[in-house]
Amino acid sequence: MDKPNHHLYVFECDYATRTKEVAFTKGILDSFDKDTATMVALIVNNNIYKLEFHIGVTIEGDPSRFEAWLRTEYPQKMRRHNLFLHELTRHGNVVTLLDSEMVDTFLTSESNFPFLFPERAMFEDEHPQFKPARSTSARVFLSHSSRDKERVVLPLYSYLQSEDIPVWLDSFEIDYGENIYLKVSEAIEQCEIGLFVLTENFFAPSSGWPVAEFSSFFGDMMKRKKKILMLNAGVEHASIHALMRPYKYIDWNEGKGITEIAKAIRKAADNYLNEGI
Repeated sequence: MDKPNHHLYVFECDYATRTKEVAFTKGILDSFDKDTATMVALIVNNNIYKLEFHIGVTIEGDPSRFEAWLRTEYPQKMRRHNLFLHELTRHGNVVTLLDSEMVDTFLTSESNFPFLFPERAMFEDEHPQFKPARSTSARVFLSHSSRDKERVVLPLYSYLQSEDIPVWLDSFEIDYGENIYLKVSEAIEQCEIGLFVLTENFFAPSSGWPVAEFSSFFGDMMKRKKKILMLNAGVEHASIHALMRPYKYIDWNEGKGITEIAKAIRKAADNYLNEGI
């Protein structure tokens, strides 16, 4: 049985950052002659609901040298399988490249055939009103006992969200099947402010997590000058852990102190930034 004469490769690329593919495309054209790479094409679908950009390459004869080049030069390049030229070209613009000089003509950040729209960065710079909303990284780690969620933690979290203060709360950040210890450790590393909700449940012997979280945050604070805030929601001073007693705390006062908490967080965040950390 004769071996196939040509081999199709389809690489999925990002329409919005397409100029990242200039080096890859030129590399193919400069490394393989026209008798080996018999087709190198930009295939673009300008459907605004699903912008697509693929690079199609046909290799004639033995493809082993091309595949070795891919493994060495572009090991992470995403190749699509079972996606064929007749399907791609039916709905898109196609430019066949003859040499690497043509790449600079067609693979640009501006609107230019075959791309109807500019790259994302250029589009958003020129039209900032269309920038997508992005979640803000959490700055406040909210440490608490799970027994206090309904009474204190969820009302506090909702208020801080309404005040545009980004908070890390385990209920909304840890999904089923994820490692709780690793997720909490990552959050402690990421956040610059630790807000500790002190209650009888927080210090109960059966609640080992909250005190352990404070110990981790305290260790980070000593090394990186992170900020610690205490919210006392009904604990006698003598019952507070010895490491926590030196800190002036905010009184929850059945929710009446909630605005003071937001002010304290903003002040702590400003101090953190002003210290150049």
